[in-house]
Amino acid sequence: MDLLQLRYFQTVAETQNITKAAKILFISQPALSAAISRLEKDIGVTLFARASNRITLTEAGRCFLGYVGSAFSMLDEGMEQAKQIANRSRRQLRVASAFGVLRDVTAVYAAGHPGHEVELLTCDTDEIRHMLASGEADLGLNLGPIADSRFTNRVLLESRFFIAVSQDNPIAGQVSVTLKELEGQLLFCSNIAQTYERAQEIFRSAGCRCNLLKLDEKDVLFEAARKGLGCVFCMPMISEREGLPSGSEEIVFIPIRDCLEKGEVVLTMRKDAYLSTEAERYVSYLVKCFYSIEEYTRKVLIDRNIDPDGRGQ
Repeated sequence: MDLLQLRYFQTVAETQNITKAAKILFISQPALSAAISRLEKDIGVTLFARASNRITLTEAGRCFLGYVGSAFSMLDEGMEQAKQIANRSRRQLRVASAFGVLRDVTAVYAAGHPGHEVELLTCDTDEIRHMLASGEADLGLNLGPIADSRFTNRVLLESRFFIAVSQDNPIAGQVSVTLKELEGQLLFCSNIAQTYERAQEIFRSAGCRCNLLKLDEKDVLFEAARKGLGCVFCMPMISEREGLPSGSEEIVFIPIRDCLEKGEVVLTMRKDAYLSTEAERYVSYLVKCFYSIEEYTRKVLIDRNIDPDGRGQ
């Protein structure tokens, strides 16, 4: 018994017709019939009941077909995993991210792990989904989970929303702001991370009018705030831990007191993905970094008498 015989058996079982199966398999009908007969002889059972031009599975054949299907599924999975392992040795880890802050985090990681290349691709949610599904990216970081049965989602950071302003902004010295106080302010939102859509819904639900503007790039967002052109609506990527991004001394992060909704930084990957040991180290580093950011953000909120869990004031 060999794999070719099993493939012949599977095709005949699916078509229930020797002639059709022979055409699909590109072999002659007598050769296919002989192969099936040899398989039945090898395993010692009758797999098909034959009647004129029709061929059907026996009870033993139906049982055997289930195991054959499982065996081919496992082989296909094994080949895919082998390809992924081989690919890891030929190219660097590829990460599709909606967060510009990941460049800072990855730069710190790379400094401590020479020789391990991480290629970052700035993408929106739809692009991240496509790149993960096609294998063009190994990991994805997005604002919120990506609903797809092929993927797993892991929350790395959960936080209430803040605004980022320059130190010269009149509200920079406030402990917190309210949504009403932000009416009339120009608010910059990340189009890639889709905070624009989230901000729109938050202000609409609160009955507040807002002046939102989409910008695509993290550096552009915060540069606009530094120049005093407006505020950035964002999740605060701030931390006491040395080496983690803290924005800039020119930028002040202020919590929005009555905005109870929270955002999530979510790590997404395919369920069948294989990560090398080095890639696993990178993922562990991301987990620690974002945990540190979340813990420090919670401390900031508590110090300002704001519930970090957004359950009310």
